Amino acid sequence: MKRLAGAIAALAVIAPAQAAAETGAQVRALARAAETSPAALARLRAVTSVDGRPVKLAAALDTQDPARLAARLRVLAARSEAAPPLGARAAARSILSGRRFHGSSVPRPFHGFLVWLGKRVRPVRHAVEWLGRRVPGGDWSVWAVLAALVLAASAYVGFRTARRRGAALLDHAERARRTVTVDPAALERQADEAEAAGDAAGALRLRFRAGLVRLGRARVVPLRDSLTSGEARRLVAFAEFDVLARTHDEVAYGGRPARSEDAAAARLGWPRVLAAKGVRR
Repeated sequence: MKRLAGAIAALAVIAPAQAAAETGAQVRALARAAETSPAALARLRAVTSVDGRPVKLAAALDTQDPARLAARLRVLAARSEAAPPLGARAAARSILSGRRFHGSSVPRPFHGFLVWLGKRVRPVRHAVEWLGRRVPGGDWSVWAVLAALVLAASAYVGFRTARRRGAALLDHAERARRTVTVDPAALERQADEAEAAGDAAGALRLRFRAGLVRLGRARVVPLRDSLTSGEARRLVAFAEFDVLARTHDEVAYGGRPARSEDAAAARLGWPRVLAAKGVRR
């Protein structure tokens, strides 16, 4: 057989690549020789008839990928002696039907995930097919019921989400309403009373809240309960306000005892802060 392959390859070197009729054995020998001989490959591609039956090997060998071409040549070279010749379309289909000749139809960036998902969904599909054989309407009825359940679940989740968001919006609106209705003058009077009674911490807190309400109404800072001292300091950008805010935080959140000097500093400092920001009392 090796001598036959060599003879065919030598003949192919001097023979032009043209339409030719070959036997199955000659095609197998040409396929083996074509792995190293371009001339044998050209002759093999020109074959249009094998053992008296029409074929078109050019279509089966039409690839620019050397690895795929070598694999197809090995398939042609290994075909059984007893295998009947195939027509052109049948030959191409037989050779190219192998998985190694086909890329995946799944988009490459998602290939791994989609293959994994397909394996997980397969039991569901089998279950639907099993139920479809036992209920009126078949698979369509089962899929319709599943779709209805998915829609119902989606509607329920959407309703719960919308209700939570609505409650949050109402709560926010209520907090904003309470902040707007606060009277800063009343807070300042309460701060004076607390300071006179020796409650420096209470006076400090009340005066700080009154000052933020006045700044909020003047749109220097947002008028909301959740405004932090750090946010207010960045927006006001005034050194004396920084001192007032720092003292307030140390007493209100840091646990430092308030002194009468702190309350007096707040009583004198807030009018200067408001005046610097153009806020009328």
